[in-house]
Amino acid sequence: MDPYVSGMAQPKLNQKMLNSILIPYPQYSEQKTIVKKLDALSAETKKLESIYQKKLDDLEELKKSILNKAFTGML
Repeated sequence: MDPYVSGMAQPKLNQKMLNSILIPYPQYSEQKTIVKKLDALSAETKKLESIYQKKLDDLEELKKSILNKAFTGML
């Protein structure tokens, strides 16, 4: 059984036990490094989203153009 949980039939985690749980976290310098990496990843994601949306817009334009040519007998 988990050392933080009390009770047998109805296991529970009370406030006292919850407050005794140690949560490790990295040093401040490592946190800053993580933030820089996440910021770079976020920027790259936004860039890729922009490229993806541009491609979707271009495909929609191409579809309309092809349909227009098909209905006007230009194909």
